[in-house]
Amino acid sequence: MSLALRSRYAQVLVVLITIQVIFNIYSSNLFISRLHEHGEIPPKDESVSMIAAGAGHDGLWSSKSSTNDGVKIFAFADSHYVALAKVWYERLSSLGYTEHYIVCVDHKSYKKLSKENYRLIQRYISNPDYAHPVVGFGRQLYSLRMQFTLEMLQNGTHVLVTDVDNIFNRYVPLSQIVEERFDIIHAYEMKYPTNLFQENGFVVCAGHQFIRSSPATISYLRDEVLGDCFKANNCDDQVQYNVALQKLQIHWNTNPFGKDRIKISSNITENDGLLVEELTGTARLGDKYKLKIKIWERDFCWRLSNDLPGKCPSMKNNWVAMPTKIDEHISEKRFNKVGKKIEMFKVWDNLCRGGDAR
Repeated sequence: MSLALRSRYAQVLVVLITIQVIFNIYSSNLFISRLHEHGEIPPKDESVSMIAAGAGHDGLWSSKSSTNDGVKIFAFADSHYVALAKVWYERLSSLGYTEHYIVCVDHKSYKKLSKENYRLIQRYISNPDYAHPVVGFGRQLYSLRMQFTLEMLQNGTHVLVTDVDNIFNRYVPLSQIVEERFDIIHAYEMKYPTNLFQENGFVVCAGHQFIRSSPATISYLRDEVLGDCFKANNCDDQVQYNVALQKLQIHWNTNPFGKDRIKISSNITENDGLLVEELTGTARLGDKYKLKIKIWERDFCWRLSNDLPGKCPSMKNNWVAMPTKIDEHISEKRFNKVGKKIEMFKVWDNLCRGGDAR
């Protein structure tokens, strides 16, 4: 090939590449614009930012293919919970998980964790109300958690939301959960909210749940669960999810109030009378969608107040434990709240896993 011909070929190649780049940018902007028009992407909120450490080709996830069918595990942490978030993250890593992320809700937590090799997402809370940890910062966090979950579903990501003090005890492939074809899977809570527990016979936990990315779940979370919570910045997600489930008028395959239902018998009021077996059901969401819903059996996703070691779950079956109020088992009384939660991992392993720390 002559020098002139080579030069001409290079010029044509540059023009073609430029045209392709312009077309890709235009297509991307048009697609995002259409999503905004149809309400599939919420308007940008200047009080938050979202950046993934080590972002891949799509701006968020690594381009490396996943064996777990597009599911990501998210737990949230602020600067006060960094040490606990590390324990949670490293335990999942030791079990073989590679899809778990810590969502940092302030810059201090991100700055501390980014010095080490953790998968992080920045999603900051504006003006955190630390002076009121329950009705202030707690509700700001819960509101953000619901909004973030919605955005992930809109991104095409199946979501497993969990708390940083939840104790994972064995590896369960996330693809196994996806293959069950349920739209929403919850873990049992104890009795909060109490009014809904009395009406429905059970309540679910907002601190451990799977939600499939689909038009039905996006509509459900946006319209029935979230509502104005993110704007109000003052919602309890456990109340929101349980109220939304009640409004669905779910047709359960098994009657939760049936006399044959197995329930926990305990001297601890919070535990006594809690359902044990899994529930599955379906519900109509308007005229357009049908939701398939499941609640994991309590032995698989264990949630009780103390009652250890007498009511430890089975080692072979239990996936996640969410113990609470076990201070009597913590020998060091000077620990602060986070220190007690970290120690809880050790207490759990000693009492319920035969010392088998992950």
